[in-house]
Amino acid sequence: MSASVGKSDWKILTENPNARVTGVQESLLQESEKDVLWYRDNFLGKVHQNYLAPDSPRGPLAISLAKDGTIYKALIRSNLGTERLSVAIVKVQRSTMRKLFGLSPTLENIISSMGYTVPSHFLKLCKDSSLPSELLSMEERQVIRSYKFGVEYISSGQTTEEHALCNTHENASPAYKKFLTFLGETIELSGWRGYRAGLDVSGANNTGIQSVYTKWQGYEIMYHVATLLPHKPEDKQQLERKRHIGNDIVMIIFQDEKTAFDLSSITSHQNHVVALVTPEEEGYRIQIASKAGVPSFLPEIPDPPLIQMDAMSRDFFLHKLVNAERASYKAPSFAPKLSRTRSVLLYDIAVKFLG
Repeated sequence: MSASVGKSDWKILTENPNARVTGVQESLLQESEKDVLWYRDNFLGKVHQNYLAPDSPRGPLAISLAKDGTIYKALIRSNLGTERLSVAIVKVQRSTMRKLFGLSPTLENIISSMGYTVPSHFLKLCKDSSLPSELLSMEERQVIRSYKFGVEYISSGQTTEEHALCNTHENASPAYKKFLTFLGETIELSGWRGYRAGLDVSGANNTGIQSVYTKWQGYEIMYHVATLLPHKPEDKQQLERKRHIGNDIVMIIFQDEKTAFDLSSITSHQNHVVALVTPEEEGYRIQIASKAGVPSFLPEIPDPPLIQMDAMSRDFFLHKLVNAERASYKAPSFAPKLSRTRSVLLYDIAVKFLG
């Protein structure tokens, strides 16, 4: 074990002896990406209905409903997220009167047959032809394409984040520097035109001269590498470094040796997942810790938790980091903020199209 939780709300994630290191899996797709794909495949450009509610007991709502052969499909958008539902037409219950007069089931009939209840009297059918593209655009805006991860270095005998923040790149081990090449490529910050994650690219070198970056599976990842950020010998807390890494949701801590790193020494409320990495033979031993409230996330870590220095292992590791950040969004620290943002987006669309 290379970490201790002390009196903190960190927990070490368990490994699974049946898990395997694999390449990119379907779990890399964000829920919002799945929603976009499902809407494109089942609704956009096809006959379907859209219902809007700027306000309801469930907050603002936008529901898309389509009949696809023998199935009804629905996409229910609320401030809590989007749900993709379907039900066979023969299983939809109608009132006796609707059956008697040969009337189609109501929205409430269909949705309730899917095991979901909606405040249907708050919803209004909107036939505006521009609404489908507006709903698609809303979902696309919530797809996150760029990530920033903190990277700290722990040398032999060190056990706390304070130690890590004080280490310099010049004194770092060759194994650590090799690991940085595993993560991405070293780039010059001056004039950098890609995702910068808050780093100074003006040429003033306020956040260092170089950083580590990668473009992976259509996403941009910038690493806040502690040893490449400015080091001030007189500052014991290294506040300039902590200003960046302390705001990263996911951190990587590279340890030269399997020392019991003290997770309770991490004081930032923003840091929610830590990946501890130790060099071992031709690869790395990894251990993942998360704060209470972060739900489990794929891919599972194998037991023993070893990865190689190859492309598949790199895909596996980056996949785990990206999903770690996404899972953290559901933690109590972030979920209410995201819910409010989504609520505003849905409300604005409903008001725009319903007046």
